[in-house]
Parts: sequence; C-alpha cells; structure tokens
Amino acid sequence: MTNIFTQEKIANQFNQYNDVLEQALGYQRIFDYFAAQPVHTILDYGCGPGKVAQRLAQHTNAQIIAVDASQQMIDIAKLERSETNIVYNVVHDNRLTWLADDSIDSAIACYVMINNGSERRIQDMMREIFRVLKPGGQFMILDTNPKATGIPFSTFQNGETGKAYGYGAPRIEWLHLNTTEDLILHDFHWPVAMYENNLIQAGFDSVMLAFPTIAQLSAAQRQVLAQQYGEHEWGNERTQAPFIFIQATKPQMN
Repeated sequence: MTNIFTQEKIANQFNQYNDVLEQALGYQRIFDYFAAQPVHTILDYGCGPGKVAQRLAQHTNAQIIAVDASQQMIDIAKLERSETNIVYNVVHDNRLTWLADDSIDSAIACYVMINNGSERRIQDMMREIFRVLKPGGQFMILDTNPKATGIPFSTFQNGETGKAYGYGAPRIEWLHLNTTEDLILHDFHWPVAMYENNLIQAGFDSVMLAFPTIAQLSAAQRQVLAQQYGEHEWGNERTQAPFIFIQATKPQMN
C-alpha cells in the first residue's frame, strides 16, 4: 500500500496544518496523563513531522522514541523538532526490531489507524506495540471519530456529508490549511468495534473510550488554548466529538 506521506509536497502541507482541535481535544489528554503518571520511556508510533513528540518532550522528562514509516516525515521532524530527549527512527514493515520485549513504559498512536486500509496491518501494529510495552503499560490511540464521519468541523472534515461508509471503506478528508487550498487526504473508515476487538485480540485489556467536545473543556482550558493559538471560532466541535480517544492496558504478569 502506498504511503502518501512519503510524498514531499503532502508531508510539507501536513506539517503546516493548524492542529488546534487535535491539541484541545486529544493531545492535551495525553500530556495531562503523563503529567500525573511520570514514565521513563514513551513510544510515539506514527509520529509524522514530530509535532506531538516535541510537545511530549517539553511536557515530560521521558525519553521519546518517535517512529514513522515515512522518511520524509522523519526528515522534517529531525530538522524542525529536534529535542535532546527524542530519538526519531523510520519503522519498516511495522517492526520495532531494535526494541526489546517489555521495554517501553507507554505508547501513543495519533491518527495512525485511519491512514491504514489494511486491518491486518493495523493488527500487526497493535501486536508489535503490545510486545514492546512493559506489563501494566498504557497504549493511547487518538483518531477521528467514526461516528462523526461527514460532519464539518472548523479545521477539517472527514468523509462526505450524508454518505454511509462501510467497514474499512476509503474516505476523503479535507484539512483546512492557512491558505486557500485544502490538503486532501485519503483515509479509511474504521468503526469503534474494530479498535476494541483488535486491541483485545492483541492482548490488551481495560479498553476505555472517550469522545471529547469543546463544551467539556473548562473556561481555564479554553483560555490556555487562546493564548497558544489565538482566538478560534469553534464549530460543530462545541457539542459533537471530532475524535475518539482510546486507552488500553497491557495486563500485569501473573
């Protein structure tokens, strides 16, 4: 399967995308977790241009192992988001061959599964992440909410309005850049059950789901966002969740 993020133009455009929604309703949950539960090592699987890895590095003292299948994305990450506690690597064939079993405290995968049209490949990723996690380790997934397909949000729309999508069906996603041109991506529709079932099959338990909205944020949280990104005109994300947040645990050894 072709990885579109290996195309230099798309990699550069994706790097320009304003991720205020992702920060507000996804990344901040991850940062808050690690602020309350300090760890030594975090795997960022599918790190793209390193935006989340860099913020993690600035929020924690953990060693960040950030990997992506796209050499172009890793090149951008190394050039623009280098930190002393981040190591960037290209991952081949979904295999983290340089990482030992039970060696990583926690793992995240942000907007990775939706960019894979092969459920087998998703299963391989989940099994490999399970392998390298320590018992009791947390795996957090952030993806677009399959229940919100076709709903326009202030910074993106995933799927055509009014169209029904089947299991693993291809979709078009429009990312609104700070130019007149949208970045058009092609991803895949995976229902909530796909995540739950495959995480359990990989060996995870305690799979928890959240569907955050802007209305759930406190006034203080919205103020912090305004300081970071400027005033933003919120759209349907006020009351409808654009993303799904999943947290799964690798069981402790008996």
